[in-house]
Amino acid sequence: MMRRQKVGAVILALFTIFVIASYLSVSKEKLDNWENGIYWTNYPKRAKPIWLGGTSTIKLFSELNWSSQGYREYIYTYEHEYDEKPNDIAIIIYHPALYVVDVKRPDEILVNVYDGMLFQNITLNTNDKTTLSIFRALRKKFNLMDSDLSTRTPTELLFSTNSQFSTLKGTYIFRILCNCSAPPEIIVYGTSYGLLGTDSYGRDIWAGFVKSMVNTLYLAIFTTVMIIALGLLLGLVSGYFENLLSSIVTFFLEVLTALPILPILVVLTWVMSRQGIGAHVEVNPVKFMLLVSILLVGKFAKTIRIMTIQEKSREHITVSISLGASGFHIIKKHILPVVLEHSIRYFTFLMPRIVALISIFGFFGLIPGVNWGSFVVEALQQGALYGGYWWWVLSPGFAMAFLSLGFALVMPVDNSSALS
Repeated sequence: MMRRQKVGAVILALFTIFVIASYLSVSKEKLDNWENGIYWTNYPKRAKPIWLGGTSTIKLFSELNWSSQGYREYIYTYEHEYDEKPNDIAIIIYHPALYVVDVKRPDEILVNVYDGMLFQNITLNTNDKTTLSIFRALRKKFNLMDSDLSTRTPTELLFSTNSQFSTLKGTYIFRILCNCSAPPEIIVYGTSYGLLGTDSYGRDIWAGFVKSMVNTLYLAIFTTVMIIALGLLLGLVSGYFENLLSSIVTFFLEVLTALPILPILVVLTWVMSRQGIGAHVEVNPVKFMLLVSILLVGKFAKTIRIMTIQEKSREHITVSISLGASGFHIIKKHILPVVLEHSIRYFTFLMPRIVALISIFGFFGLIPGVNWGSFVVEALQQGALYGGYWWWVLSPGFAMAFLSLGFALVMPVDNSSALS
């Protein structure tokens, strides 16, 4: 038994280190902007994790070729040595101006990418003008049909060598002519990014995983602590004292244990939310934790009550009472150490179940903020399973399983159920 609990303690220690290291690995700016789609505009879309291989994201440096009468020509050189083609290419500007963008491929074919006023940043795959320009420039070489516009991205065509669309390796020279005061930036987005890749909006999935993990554990830990603290208070009061207050508390605990918890929790969460059905649910985290604590405290508080009654009837406590010891002294000196030991064991049982409950509610959008449940829902909505992005769905599942395993090994086998 001791060996089993030591293994569980090691697992929980490793999980704690993982959580801290993960949180430190992501900038606060990324965590704060996880739900801000505009922030991720200049990140690669649907990139794979770096451990699966693929091309890297590279920012190209400009070289001023010539300058005359307010116009400047900038040259950017990119060496492509990968078997895979880039994900996309972005042109980042600092103010509106007239731009001419050309690309000289390794096979000496010159492709005009853009010609005209440019008012904002563009990417080759999402801008209609660049899409048509690249398609027309390479149409004859690849025998393209109009239908190929929907099956081949502009970046894919730009980096293809023949009609079989194999990758053309070598030196790509980007030329930008503009009447701009500062050189624009060119970013070649790779097919891999970060530990968990990116989603269809360009968001770093690792940042989303870390934020959902931290929020889930925050809610779970504080909710579990509130259940333990509230259960201790109600159980000690109803078990030790014999007055009207203890009778009311005992009746309250009986009602809580008889209630169907999950349906009531769903209804009350909707009632407390700021918006109704069909919109994003916003619930105050403190209110939610307090509601869950009240609804789940019944069985634990009843157990503390029974233990308090049993301890109170022991001979040494009876003697202390007859000698005039106060109830506060009896509880603090004799009863509290016994029920605290049980509370610690109960915490190891309850914590993973609260994590699971929060994730389930998050899956249905009933939890404030980002959590493991909402994280999985976003993955399913973006077709992660059908698109082969299995790591997005499985990452919170593995983390939850690892956490539950640690608590299961630490927890004594004879604990009673907390949620039923």
